Amino acid sequence: MTPERFRALLDSCGADLRRWPEAERDAARALLASDMARLRTAHAEAAVLDRDLDAHEIAAPGAALIDRIAGSAASAGPGRSWWRVEPFWPRAGWAFTGLAGAVAGALVVSVVLGDNYPAAATDWQKRGTAFTDRAADWSEE
Repeated sequence: MTPERFRALLDSCGADLRRWPEAERDAARALLASDMARLRTAHAEAAVLDRDLDAHEIAAPGAALIDRIAGSAASAGPGRSWWRVEPFWPRAGWAFTGLAGAVAGALVVSVVLGDNYPAAATDWQKRGTAFTDRAADWSEE
């Protein structure tokens, strides 16, 4: 384990090695046991931060907040749900606009390319095949 990897895991997982990936724990312990004072200092600072974060508590919401949230949900009513804010047809206009653009683009490409294909690609009816044209009779040779 490199010191950079140790610092990355320290930042993402914290100082408690039990929270680290199991495959990385032994290498981290060995690196901490080595004579790298900078890593031990960083580990100690992360342990202080972990302790402060673990001690932090969030107060339960008050009754007034709960009543206000419940009241706003009830005032929305059954017909005013979040997904029925507007009817479907204004949004369908965008789909039809995209479809019209695709059709117009195909029309422009077909007009621009027009009849510019090489003759070999268009005269397939005139070309003979092994089944239709017996240009050479090889039976005499």
